[in-house]
Amino acid sequence: MTEAVPGVELIPIKSETKTIQMCFQHCLYEVPNFQRPYSWSEDQLEDFWNDVVLAQGDFFFGSTVTWVSAKRDLFRSTYSIIDGQQRLTTSTIMLSVVRDAFNKVSLIAEGADDSDVGSAAKGQASATQKYLIATDDDGNFYSVIARPEEMFYEKIQNPSAIPSGAKWNSSAERLGAARTFFENRVLGALGDLSLADQVDRLKSIRANVLKARVIQVELTSEEDGFLIFETLNTRGADLRISDLVKNLLIRGGATTAPDREAIAARWNRLVDRVQLESLKPDVVDRFIWQSWNSRRAAVKEPELFKEISRLVKEDAAKHLDYLAELETDSLTYQWLENEDVQTRLKKGADRNAFAVRKFADSVRALAIFNVSVANSTVLAIARKYQESSLVKESQLIEVMRLVENFHFQFTALTNSGSTGGTRARYNRFAVRLEAANSRAEVSEAIADLKVKLVASLPSRELALKAFQELFYAPSVKLTQAQKPRARKIFIAYVLMAFAKAEASIPAGQDLASWSIEHIKPQSTAGDSYKDPVYSIGNLTLLTDALNSSLGAAPLSKKVEALRKGKAYFDPELESWAHGGAVAPSDAQIKKRAERLALEALDRVWSL
Repeated sequence: MTEAVPGVELIPIKSETKTIQMCFQHCLYEVPNFQRPYSWSEDQLEDFWNDVVLAQGDFFFGSTVTWVSAKRDLFRSTYSIIDGQQRLTTSTIMLSVVRDAFNKVSLIAEGADDSDVGSAAKGQASATQKYLIATDDDGNFYSVIARPEEMFYEKIQNPSAIPSGAKWNSSAERLGAARTFFENRVLGALGDLSLADQVDRLKSIRANVLKARVIQVELTSEEDGFLIFETLNTRGADLRISDLVKNLLIRGGATTAPDREAIAARWNRLVDRVQLESLKPDVVDRFIWQSWNSRRAAVKEPELFKEISRLVKEDAAKHLDYLAELETDSLTYQWLENEDVQTRLKKGADRNAFAVRKFADSVRALAIFNVSVANSTVLAIARKYQESSLVKESQLIEVMRLVENFHFQFTALTNSGSTGGTRARYNRFAVRLEAANSRAEVSEAIADLKVKLVASLPSRELALKAFQELFYAPSVKLTQAQKPRARKIFIAYVLMAFAKAEASIPAGQDLASWSIEHIKPQSTAGDSYKDPVYSIGNLTLLTDALNSSLGAAPLSKKVEALRKGKAYFDPELESWAHGGAVAPSDAQIKKRAERLALEALDRVWSL
């Protein structure tokens, strides 16, 4: 029959109500290349457990939308899933947990000489496995659901498979998290039951999953699948921008299956770079948005897909050009918001922004500050530097220094919230830089950015006060609001910045290899973070080796080590070195904090 689907006209489809058991006994499924990754959160897994696994009767599980991608006369046909892959995949994960629980009961029973229960549990494990891996009459094996993640086959469907050694991407991490969730739930459901009762309980859990009903909607072609994909939502969540863009690029960039597979593979590599091991579902969406805003006039996120569609229109070449844009920006974006980013080795004549130590240092600083609002500017300056000779290395460093120093005062110190105006300022600079065709235009854009950032700085009094209140109290319990500015990596960054400004330590340092030294020993401190011992005025930076050798040593010995460790010797610290005291006084610590605050704003983080 033919049914109307909102947004899609006259697409012939048929539908049939099936249980999950019927789906997994009579069909094979595959997740097509334009589909989204696995994305169910713990809340959705909890709903599945309550609604499906603990169901008192048959549970209606919604619809699946498919088309037949491989027709077989004497064995099951393969259905590509347009909508419903999250539900079918989750059902598979749940069944794999039940299978493994049966196997565990079998081993325990055999060890307890209970052969009847052991044999029954082993048989139930084999029966469950048939819903995960199917076998035809010739002995060929088929995954009931074929997914792109190697771990889905190796860890869930066939744990006896030889491991591929493939690194888990974000989708694989979510699959693994879902399996762990259900393992814990099943373990809790079995509790202290006898082995025989555990077998019965597992059979009941499996039965509830298999009895769940879906309406399987079948389309006639892949092209219909592409079209309808954009009109459908998964259970409880709209399609993300990244899902829609992936579908758009694969559908519009190629017409043959091999070419579409190539685009899908490129997309997946791009996503893996951007997402790394993050389980946050919006990471790729934010990347697409910030990449757009680094090249073109800003749009609001809800309008972004419409603008991308308008950009590529019906031209396959434009689809591929836009994919190439995203690939280029992903090479930079993958390191943004990474506190451990390191300088890259320069290769020949290539202009790689991350081979510039001061650039990498500024990227790390913005990550430490938890600043992403400037990403459009970071992408734009890195790209312009790498793709043309219009941006000099000194200008690359200057732009990043402006952004870093602004956000040290604006965000890290005074906790001033970034606004739409802040984002718009960075977008306008990025677009202006992207359009620049001469070195003069680049210089003018940078000069204008500086003027606008200086005008937006917080008040000097507020910044000075905030700096003087910095502290490092690793053994004191802090509030959530206090923690960001009291983290070791942030305080180490602050102390390192003074040394780099003095050129006593070069750029490109690994902050993890340095340690924070309390000049007046921590052993003399009270329980409050306000104790002067924890104050920025009592802190300096040492290598781990030097720090561990000092302990509660007197000031004279520490001064000698500080000189060896290339620590920044400000005038106040220098005066302590000649005072002859065992440790600085509270008044001296306060005075040094005030002196460092002035240097911070006037020299180290000045704009």
